[in-house]
Amino acid sequence: MNKEKIYEIKKEDKKALHKFTVIILLSLLVGLLIGILSNMITESTAADIADRLLNLLKEFFPIANIVLTVLLMLPIIYLYKKCRKLYQLWDGESEEDMNKVETSLSYALWFTSILLILCFFFFAAGSYLLIHSFEHKDTTDMIYWFGGFIFAVVCNIIAQQKIVNFEKEINPEKQGSVFDRKFAKEWENSCDEAEQLRIYKSAYTSFKSVKSTCLFLWLFCVIGANIWDFGLMPVTVISIIWLVQVSSYCIKSISQSKQLIK
Repeated sequence: MNKEKIYEIKKEDKKALHKFTVIILLSLLVGLLIGILSNMITESTAADIADRLLNLLKEFFPIANIVLTVLLMLPIIYLYKKCRKLYQLWDGESEEDMNKVETSLSYALWFTSILLILCFFFFAAGSYLLIHSFEHKDTTDMIYWFGGFIFAVVCNIIAQQKIVNFEKEINPEKQGSVFDRKFAKEWENSCDEAEQLRIYKSAYTSFKSVKSTCLFLWLFCVIGANIWDFGLMPVTVISIIWLVQVSSYCIKSISQSKQLIK
């Protein structure tokens, strides 16, 4: 490496170091403020907030999945029917119309993912409340809670199947069934290079977002463990997710590099 390149690298590092130092100092200041505010929120205050949230969940959890499924299925059905209508009216040439169809289907799939995550959350919340919070179990609440979960999952699967099958109808080269365990891999392999590039860029954006979220949640759990007596389990779970995410990315990256060398 020549001296000019070494000087350029050092100059670049020096320039970046100033910004990095400012970010570190601001982060320390924000951390100090968070620590002061956290100490102001006493354990009794945190317990009071937790009790209020639990009481709210007690009232809502039996029908949560039913209500959320109905609310989220409405835009999913609307988008699906809208896409069907646009596709039927398509002249076979306009790329703009097809882009509208593809975009609407992407939004519909996004809503199905949101529904799935929320229904699993309320299933977990309901199981906790039924086991730990109720002295006298209400059979009706249990039926609504479990039935709502099944209802949400079934609606979600059907919606995803309809959307994916419609996507395959538009693009006959697409392969894979939502009922197949290897659906994601088959679907990716059937995409062209432009679509694969879009998937990879989206995945990398997701990687960065999750990494930032893990850092924020780690900080929150550390504060909670020391002030609100969260215990070490939350920060352990966050650390495991963070470790798996970074390790899977690095392992795949190394594997891809080896394949390029070959």
